[in-house]
Amino acid sequence: MSTPVIFIVFPFLLSLVLYFLQKRTRLIVAIGISTSILLMLFAFFQNFGAVWKIGPVSIEIKTTLAVLGRSFSIGNQDKYFLTFVYFFAAIWFGAVNLTRVSSRFIPFGLAIISILTAALAVEPFLYSAILIEIAILASIPLLLIPGNPPGKGVLRFIVFQSLAMPLILFGGWLLGGIQASPSDTARLLQAVLFLGIGFALLLAIFPFQSWVPQLTLDIHPFISGFILGLFPIVTMLIMLDFISGLVWLRESQYLQPVLSLVGTIMVVSTGIWAAIEKDGRRLLGYSVLLESGLALLAVSMQSQISVLTLFVSFIPRMASLALLALSLSIFMMNEIIPNLDNLSGMIRKYPFASSGLLISLLSVVGFPLLAGFPVRLALLEQLALVNPVISFWVLLGLVAFLSAVLRFLIQVSKPEGQGWQRGESTSQIIFLIIGILVLLFLGIFPNFFSGQIAPLFVNLPILR
Repeated sequence: MSTPVIFIVFPFLLSLVLYFLQKRTRLIVAIGISTSILLMLFAFFQNFGAVWKIGPVSIEIKTTLAVLGRSFSIGNQDKYFLTFVYFFAAIWFGAVNLTRVSSRFIPFGLAIISILTAALAVEPFLYSAILIEIAILASIPLLLIPGNPPGKGVLRFIVFQSLAMPLILFGGWLLGGIQASPSDTARLLQAVLFLGIGFALLLAIFPFQSWVPQLTLDIHPFISGFILGLFPIVTMLIMLDFISGLVWLRESQYLQPVLSLVGTIMVVSTGIWAAIEKDGRRLLGYSVLLESGLALLAVSMQSQISVLTLFVSFIPRMASLALLALSLSIFMMNEIIPNLDNLSGMIRKYPFASSGLLISLLSVVGFPLLAGFPVRLALLEQLALVNPVISFWVLLGLVAFLSAVLRFLIQVSKPEGQGWQRGESTSQIIFLIIGILVLLFLGIFPNFFSGQIAPLFVNLPILR
């Protein structure tokens, strides 16, 4: 038994079985949730590489698996990602019935998670680009609406993400040839350029980010939250591992200023575009872009504290996106386009969905007492020590994004001359309340939560 079999092969094979059981929705949901919880608990508690004892039987949990001359390795350094991704997979699968998303979301979701896990585990890393492309192709059935042509956002998502694969492969091929003659600076620059553009396309980094808000407008908010919540995190981890593994790139005098400049441009431009945005679905896309810009800034500082801040930020990031996607999905289910005009006075008709929408956006921007506040504060403090000018521009971008949230708050809270109603179902209210309480708890007691998952940070890749 090996960890790649448990976390890659098993979920993928299970997704194939669940695909043929799509008509039995309750069974699929139950299997998806229970599988995610079991894999999460196994990743959290089991020491990879140790011996697993079940009565008189002893099973060694190996950490590598060789396939066609390539190795897949999942060690203790991957425990945080596995625990994180399967915890939120259980939440997403549990909310399928609340949003009326097709039951095929669960088998395709499991397949995507297993393929992205393989992308993180494969060695050499170049094959990660191929596996990410396979995951993108596996997500296409979730992005298409039967009977309707694909929207511009869907087409741009597929094209931009697919263009990244040949660029990364070509850059990696150049990089492999340079190892024989490391003094060839011209080819070294070419390799870094191709790899940089490839990762920029995958992460929707400026100037390749225009498709993100368009995608969230074209597809179901619940699906866009899952896709845009998972893919950028996996790509960021692959990029972080790539930078950490190359000493000359890590110590380059150009890495820090380039990442800082691009991250700052993303935060400021996203804040400005969000400030004039009128559709809540597009704000979900801008939230993802804002998170990616802040993540680049954390990586640019190349310190242990900044990288740990990046990893901790994944949890409030995914929690906020999940609550935002659920709130938008509830409005869409009731044939309400979540823009400023249609959300006027909606706090009286859909109080819990409206509260979830506003609180999740406030958490993204880092409003005090919410989950995003501790990580935003930690990042700004570190930026102020390294470069006060950049910290000022980042703060300006966050304030601009906050103005967009305040516009929605004013519109949603308008009195419309009607009494209070409750448009959400009981199960939807329970999920929304849990999401709101989680964001409040993470914001009020950040040290308590970080202390509970501290053992998962021991073996994380840190930029040294």
